[in-house]
Amino acid sequence: MMPYDEQYFAKRSEISHEVLTEVDWVRRFLRGKTVLDVACGTGRHGYILEYYGYEVTYFDLSEHALKKIFWSNRKICGDFLEYDFGDVKFDNVISFHFIEHLTDKQLVRALEKMKKLTRYRIINVTPHPKSIVYDKDKTHVPRTFRRLVKIYLSVLPNTRIYSFDNKFRPHPLTWIKGCFEKLRPH
Repeated sequence: MMPYDEQYFAKRSEISHEVLTEVDWVRRFLRGKTVLDVACGTGRHGYILEYYGYEVTYFDLSEHALKKIFWSNRKICGDFLEYDFGDVKFDNVISFHFIEHLTDKQLVRALEKMKKLTRYRIINVTPHPKSIVYDKDKTHVPRTFRRLVKIYLSVLPNTRIYSFDNKFRPHPLTWIKGCFEKLRPH
């Protein structure tokens, strides 16, 4: 089996587009300047957020992945569900493609922890359970969208859930078409 990094970066152009559009979408909801990026991996989302002026703290289980974040000293290695942050607070706690790997019980604990750590916003970007991306990854916990919403609302009753269609557009012309599509009212 191919190592995770090799497998994930096999289609770089698609991932680059995915990261840029996800960060673009998330930025509109951020408040304040500090961000905790949970399950940050090699820091690709946080790197772009730093470019826009956010102060990002990177958190991941993989020490190997965190070593690739050479542009920052704000890195924490550990298990998010077990790590003791003390009284530290962040303006925003975000995660990209993390919560779909958690069981229902772990998801509740993660959301409770995120709630304690944030001053303003908790943002989790995850593929819809019916998406092709969701089904391809065997580490994703199978749950319906309705079940996901129910878990969210049980911990964060005032949650707003947004739908964001991040279509893969590796070819430049389809990417430009995607920009026009984004501008079009839905």
